[in-house]
Amino acid sequence: MKVGELRSDGDYSIMAVEISWEEIAPDYRDIIAEYAKRPIAGFRAGKVPTHIVEKRLHKQIAEDLSRRWAQHFKREAFGQSGLQPAGPLEIFDIEYTIGRPFRFSVRFLALPDFDLPDLPSLRIPVESEDPLSELSYRLLEGVSMRLPDTMVRSELAVDGNYDVKPGSEEWAAAAERVKLMLILKKIAHREGIEVDESDVESRIREKASEFGTPVEMLRDQLEQGDGRDRLREMLIAENVLGYLLEINQR
Repeated sequence: MKVGELRSDGDYSIMAVEISWEEIAPDYRDIIAEYAKRPIAGFRAGKVPTHIVEKRLHKQIAEDLSRRWAQHFKREAFGQSGLQPAGPLEIFDIEYTIGRPFRFSVRFLALPDFDLPDLPSLRIPVESEDPLSELSYRLLEGVSMRLPDTMVRSELAVDGNYDVKPGSEEWAAAAERVKLMLILKKIAHREGIEVDESDVESRIREKASEFGTPVEMLRDQLEQGDGRDRLREMLIAENVLGYLLEINQR
């Protein structure tokens, strides 16, 4: 994997990524095999010729490849640069031709610089009626950071709230959610707390069962936007909070 120089776009940062075909080929074959199992007009499921899958689903294949390699990018590129993304990565300018290097650009908000409190000293009593809320409050109280407005607007946009103004109660609530997520993200990075694809898939199956929705339908809905990344971040947050309760309850 080759990563270009970091460039700025307002509050955002952008990197160009290039992956050799040899690196990406195994994932490409996996994706083709998966799509070949799905029904395509004029063919029986599992009997779709590879060249038909490649031609009709070119865009979806490119998006799946870039999504998979965005995770490698997060581990490799951010590990080398010392930067951490503050939220889901935006993939754009995808270039994909069989046998040639796979290219895409990544746009992201970098994690603001801030110091974490002394985690073992938070001390959440076992008898607390709402230990997670108490723990979250103490984390928010113990961390000071400059939160870019762009991050708050992105959080509000998830629920379609595009006209909320700074200083309002809705803005303050969204800012608090963003701040807590950034704190938990930094703790996860420092403590090596991760979530893999099997964890994400397990939660998707769990939610599909809960909602009475086919797993494939829910998975496709999540992958149309940044839903899958947000789900992964939610699972990381849950794991971090569980870890902190474990070391702080007495």
